[in-house]
Amino acid sequence: MSEQLFKGSLVAIITPFDRKGRVDRKNLEKLVAWHIDEGTDGIVCVGATGEPLSLSNSERKKIAEICIKTSGKKIPVTVGTGVSDTKQTVKNTELAKKWGADGCMVVTPYYNRPSQRGCLLHFKEVAKVGLPVILYNNPGRTGVKLTVETIVEASQIPGVVAIKEASRDLDLIRSIRKFCSLPILAGEDALTFDILQEGGVGAISVIGNLIPRGWKEMIRCAMSGEAKKAKAMSDRYQALCSALFLETNPQCIKYAVSLIGKCRGMVRLPLLEPSEKTKVEIKRVLWSLALPFFKSSIKSQLKG
Repeated sequence: MSEQLFKGSLVAIITPFDRKGRVDRKNLEKLVAWHIDEGTDGIVCVGATGEPLSLSNSERKKIAEICIKTSGKKIPVTVGTGVSDTKQTVKNTELAKKWGADGCMVVTPYYNRPSQRGCLLHFKEVAKVGLPVILYNNPGRTGVKLTVETIVEASQIPGVVAIKEASRDLDLIRSIRKFCSLPILAGEDALTFDILQEGGVGAISVIGNLIPRGWKEMIRCAMSGEAKKAKAMSDRYQALCSALFLETNPQCIKYAVSLIGKCRGMVRLPLLEPSEKTKVEIKRVLWSLALPFFKSSIKSQLKG
């Protein structure tokens, strides 16, 4: 039953900061409410796009509680709880459960570079908490790539309900589909259409922070047999997918969202705002899409 909560267009939501660099409660509440209005199927907070490693424990709690309260159970809220060690990941997951989260996203432990067996045991310990677990395979961030054997075995752990796949390896995704029934969520915006065509059940996206309705429609079409329409939409947004990853995520997406007045583009050191060259490219791509949603907001930016 839990698996049904984690499908469609889920957004890895950004963490807005105010002028003093504090978590911006007001704009975060507005963002969550906007996503509900735009049809987003779920929110994932304090994942990589939410700058978790730059947040204190109290800030993580604040962000999660804001998202959970504002969602009002209209859409599921998943909290990123994975860190580099098992004990703290378990503790974070226990807290997320206490706060009322619908699930947790657990990234492969980073920096420690554990073995496949170590990763598997890590997931088993976290799943004991009793909160639905979305595994997160992102070797570009963690330095460890889960193998199909590990994923298949992890799929048998009670409470593991899905995997966010950001390995950019379509062969791995095909193998997962072949050897187990674990639902796959696309974790690479540019490959979302391809992953859905391989049997993915949705996506946890970065681009959804900016075009929630359009990205959801692409996913809906892909999952309802309208492949031609979905492919056309995906192709249309490829330049935007590329622009949003010209620099380290979430530098570009926060800047892009700031252009439409939803938050400030501020990130915390060691991250920086995008370079002027990148800003110009993001503006150019957004303008070229000619979406009414952006036009009035971006026109003044282009003139500036």
